[in-house]
Amino acid sequence: MALGGDPATQACRYVYIARNPKDVCVSYYRFESGKSWSGFFQPDWELWLSMFCRGEVQRGDWFEHALSWWRASRDHRNGRGNNNILFLTFEDLKRDTAGQIERIAAFLNIEVTKERLEGVVRKIGFEEMQKTSFNESFRKGEIGSWKDQFTVRQAEAFDKLYAKKMEGSGLDFVSE
Repeated sequence: MALGGDPATQACRYVYIARNPKDVCVSYYRFESGKSWSGFFQPDWELWLSMFCRGEVQRGDWFEHALSWWRASRDHRNGRGNNNILFLTFEDLKRDTAGQIERIAAFLNIEVTKERLEGVVRKIGFEEMQKTSFNESFRKGEIGSWKDQFTVRQAEAFDKLYAKKMEGSGLDFVSE
């Protein structure tokens, strides 16, 4: 889950942002391939996809990681843990940026004026983020770009794996 123990038992607040795992897989593939920190490892897409699905990529199993945060964010509703984890999705942030920023501010007990909210929304837009020193990390900033990489067969197999690993969790993502 996280370094330093179980976030649900900590005093601080966590904002966890998950993304459709197919988009994560593609972005992660492009981010890691051929980079010095990955030992210049440059697998073909098929190999990368199979490694991602087995949780054998550098940062581990996406399914276990995202599901652990999802469950911890829900535990307080069942009388366990506390209410210190806000679980959001990239897709919700893209579709309703201002509304999601307001949720984050409320979660952190921060009052946000309309002007400040507009400024934050402007600063975190994809075009602005590409102007930063981290611009190499930003590829498209779109929902559903996995469709440009996955074959129909791969997408169907991935969907079956997702359904199996996330069964009963209630954690679903939009695809476009």
